[in-house]
Amino acid sequence: MSNCKIIINILCLIFIAKASSDEGYRGSNNFDVLIFTQRWPQTVCYTWKASSPSHTCSLPKEHDEWTIHGIWPSQYHKVGPQFCNKSMPFKPDALKSLKGELQEKWIDVEYGRTSYSLWEHEWKKHGTCAVVLKQLNSEVKYFAEGLNLLAKYDMKNVLAKVNIVPGQKYGTNAILNAIRKVLGKRGVVICRKNKNTGESYILEIRICFNKMLQLMDCDGISEYPTNCDASELVTYPSIVPRYNVVQV
Repeated sequence: MSNCKIIINILCLIFIAKASSDEGYRGSNNFDVLIFTQRWPQTVCYTWKASSPSHTCSLPKEHDEWTIHGIWPSQYHKVGPQFCNKSMPFKPDALKSLKGELQEKWIDVEYGRTSYSLWEHEWKKHGTCAVVLKQLNSEVKYFAEGLNLLAKYDMKNVLAKVNIVPGQKYGTNAILNAIRKVLGKRGVVICRKNKNTGESYILEIRICFNKMLQLMDCDGISEYPTNCDASELVTYPSIVPRYNVVQV
């Protein structure tokens, strides 16, 4: 084998090893929009329990509150970037000043208030990509901004302004139009469907911001404007839907 071929083979092995060590970290920090995602805890819990009825859920003390899922840097028509910087591990101690508020408003419905798993996941997957922006360039800034956005754009208040309240069913377009009417921008509605009964439940609402954290239309992001069946009504459940006889 010539020296040239040997060098090429060595370089290939180095590349493969590097790719393997970076598995899961595939972001370039390039993105077009920030997606702020709020989720409806009753549907999150329903989804969790549907996979196994033995699961328990932690709901906000006020059961009609929307909670934060995350702030997601995203490219148009794509998912990601994600996991941008493995040299920025999640540090729970950085959030001491925010912990009480996060446990209610960025709650880990699946694993409980005392769990850091959701926060760690959101930081590693999305926060490490958002740090290229001055407003989000640290762990505490990222999570504090999530709380700030919830205070300004809480979907409980947005929907209530047009009389969309828990315990009722609504057309998907009615929900989308409500977001646009109140906020002046187009958002995204995400549903979870019971495959046995065909009933759909509202799961998430996503609104979008530019890199200056100014509200903007969500046109062009993944799943815009909805994954819900526009021909059917969507349930906005006031309690956790029954899960023991259904599959999702």
